[in-house]
Amino acid sequence: MSHTLLRYRSLRRNEALMKKAFTLIELLVVIAIIAILAAILFPVFAQAKTAAKKTQDLSNVKQIGTAIQMYLNDSDDVYPQAYYYVNDNSSANGYVHWSGTLQPYIKNLQIFVSPGDKNQGLAPTNFIGNNRGAGVPAGQTSQVATVQDNQAPRLSYTANGLLMPRKRRTADPANTIGSGVVDDPSGTILVAPLTDSVPCINDSSQASGIAYKTHRSTNPLLLTDAGTGAAASVSPFAGEALTEVNRAAYWAVSVNTAKKQLLDCKTLSGNGRVHLVYTAPERFGDGANYVNADSSAKFRTLAATLNPNAFLWGKRAYTAGGGAINKPGTTVNVD
Repeated sequence: MSHTLLRYRSLRRNEALMKKAFTLIELLVVIAIIAILAAILFPVFAQAKTAAKKTQDLSNVKQIGTAIQMYLNDSDDVYPQAYYYVNDNSSANGYVHWSGTLQPYIKNLQIFVSPGDKNQGLAPTNFIGNNRGAGVPAGQTSQVATVQDNQAPRLSYTANGLLMPRKRRTADPANTIGSGVVDDPSGTILVAPLTDSVPCINDSSQASGIAYKTHRSTNPLLLTDAGTGAAASVSPFAGEALTEVNRAAYWAVSVNTAKKQLLDCKTLSGNGRVHLVYTAPERFGDGANYVNADSSAKFRTLAATLNPNAFLWGKRAYTAGGGAINKPGTTVNVD
């Protein structure tokens, strides 16, 4: 075979290889297309993931609602206390929390952990060691290291204190109520999402250092009218003093005030904020899942729960004597 023929075949092979290869421009175009597709699809994947978590969370709260109904069947239709002292005097021996009260009706403690909770649930205020094998969020310590609260070891939900009272001891003036006194069971929140912000759950309490006050219940009431603006300070209803119960009227917190309080509690030192800051009303974007008094569950926005024309936290302060709840800035009762 001649030298010329061999050279010819070599050139043909090189030309074929060059035709199969990508140019730099072609590679850059492909990379650009992939980047554009990723920019389009990643948010879609993130939304799908959030939607799946939201659905699982809704399943959790529905099961919690069912467990509460089972409890009511065994308790003459009386709701449990949100929490109380084991020794009926102080927190020295720990708390019995509503999630602990429901344990005979819920065998899976994971139900109390929301898939949307960045902490995967906070530990009890008091816990021993590794918290019954459930571990604790980074930085959380026990108030009393030798006491394990009767509470779900990891918790993402909190009780509405207007239905499940903050009756820590017998001497406290708030009282348990029967389910029959609730005016609109399907339109009244019973269980809400617990905040994942430690400063918000601890509020102004400094008694226990960096222990997290996860036993706390929530409510949206004020003792005096703050109007409809974003008030810098409020007079929250706590339900533990005689002067706070059996009042003729209370006031619902406005959406504007609630939003400011929910924001401030994360960054500013506590000053006794409305107890709604113990919740996570935007756990899934613009809203969260709630359990109703009839055991149903529904996704709602913060504004929807506080709408004075369809107020979802209770038409009256049931556990505080049944006083009326007024619309912000008025003396007209919520609807």
